[in-house]
Amino acid sequence: MYAPLPLPNVGPMNWIDAMEHLDKNPLLFTLAVLILADVITGVSKSLVTSTTDSSIGKKGFAIHITIILLVWLLYPWSIAIGYKWVGDAVLWLWIFMYATSITENVGQMGLPLPRFIKDRLNKLSDYAENGEPKNENKEDK
Repeated sequence: MYAPLPLPNVGPMNWIDAMEHLDKNPLLFTLAVLILADVITGVSKSLVTSTTDSSIGKKGFAIHITIILLVWLLYPWSIAIGYKWVGDAVLWLWIFMYATSITENVGQMGLPLPRFIKDRLNKLSDYAENGEPKNENKEDK
């Protein structure tokens, strides 16, 4: 039978060595810029649409901090154990998710977006149909 491959023996020094090279990674820089842009567009959207809610803001802030901490802790570990490609794949996923969130925020503020983008984003599908915002807090009965 095939036995699973053991993970390499990685200590704190390997993690610290991997941390030293994070400032040269363009994916991390892109993710940081998109997180900041998502916060700015999210706050702007809440002001433009008059839907400012502190509980949504706190939840969003907690999510952003959690993602930053996960990247700061786990991405160097993925480099240290030789699985940088896994860390990069996760970064690409988060970059895509933040780009989508920014696009949704911009669309919900009423700025023009191409029809094919509006049709593919669930939060903007009602904008594409009738020009009115979708009520996210409505419960179906």
